[in-house]
Amino acid sequence: MEKLGLIAGIALAVAIVIFVRGRRADQRQGLRSAMVGLVVAAVVAAATVYAWEAIRDEGEDSATLDQAIASARALPMVGVVLDDVPGSENRLRAALKEEMHRPTGEGVPRPIKLMRELRADYVVPALRAADETSVAAAIEARANLLKHLKGSDLVLCKEFALTGIQHVDRLDATGQTLMREVLAALEKAYRSGRAAKPDETPAVASESQARALLAEAGFAREDFEQLGHLPRLSNEDACTIALKFNDAPNKLAADKRGPLMRYLLTVQ
Repeated sequence: MEKLGLIAGIALAVAIVIFVRGRRADQRQGLRSAMVGLVVAAVVAAATVYAWEAIRDEGEDSATLDQAIASARALPMVGVVLDDVPGSENRLRAALKEEMHRPTGEGVPRPIKLMRELRADYVVPALRAADETSVAAAIEARANLLKHLKGSDLVLCKEFALTGIQHVDRLDATGQTLMREVLAALEKAYRSGRAAKPDETPAVASESQARALLAEAGFAREDFEQLGHLPRLSNEDACTIALKFNDAPNKLAADKRGPLMRYLLTVQ
């Protein structure tokens, strides 16, 4: 359960923290890197690390490796991807074993690199094709968790926005339920997109369109400045701007929400 909390927390943490880093180097690239799509990379990467840790802690043998893979598969999105992509589980198993024998000295560890590749090749296209109902549900689920944290625990709310919640046992029962709903909604959106017909691809905002839509949704220069200084904000201010970031699609006309939400879920 603790691992699940960290993974689910990354859902918004990656979006905002990468936005902050990207903005310092290039404001346009910051928006490209910021959004919710990176939650998928975070989920699968964290799940892979979970499996890796299991092997490291218990030693490499067939049974332990099987258990590590099973633990990863049990997490939302990971099992779905491994089932959908032929040969992916064997590739993950091989990457985990190789990483144990020859750990990556610099750069991205092999298992995480593999899962990022699977995300880019399979998950992102599926989410870009997801129907508006399921995409909206994924955005709403994260908003529900943020709203709960804003009213119940501002410290955890800021932690969620910055790094992800490190220990889920600090959440109350409602928070734990809402966290699971974030990941379940994301998986449902993915399945929707996988089932879509090629000629039914819905609209997705471009980078420039997404920035304009955020502004139209009420984001002012001061809001972007707050995102750029998120670690320095008070718990309440950090929680408020994180929620505004997530709620932006709801501030738009109905015909503009879907394209922005899909952008938020799939931006590279």
